[in-house]
Amino acid sequence: MDTLASGKARQYHLVLPEIHPSALAIIREILDAHLRLWEKTELGFLIALGVTELLTNVHKHTRGDCELLVRDMPDGVLVAVTDFDAGLPAIKEPGETEESGRGLFLLSTLADELSVQPLRLGKRIRFLVREGLPLDGPC
Repeated sequence: MDTLASGKARQYHLVLPEIHPSALAIIREILDAHLRLWEKTELGFLIALGVTELLTNVHKHTRGDCELLVRDMPDGVLVAVTDFDAGLPAIKEPGETEESGRGLFLLSTLADELSVQPLRLGKRIRFLVREGLPLDGPC
């Protein structure tokens, strides 16, 4: 039975008490498996890029604990990373000499939607990648 038809969301939720760069490859493999199950492998590159960027930012700019949610949507995949640091990132085109901000800006140009939501105890950054983007198919 299709879980979407039964009303249950197909999703992957992971609580990370501490994120470390060495865990990113494993997380990408798990997400790749979910995308295969959901028949959305064409979105794999953008999902992997976005998840890597968001989790790397958690590692670099917060105390390292976070939650990752990846949800199968009827027309794509929604990703949300919640951390418990109140600092909000600025999503803007970085200058040539700026050392940071490029990854989140790049994600904002590739994803169909990107949002930052302040929470009482932190923030949630979400992005949505819809099926049928020009990057999905062969060049």
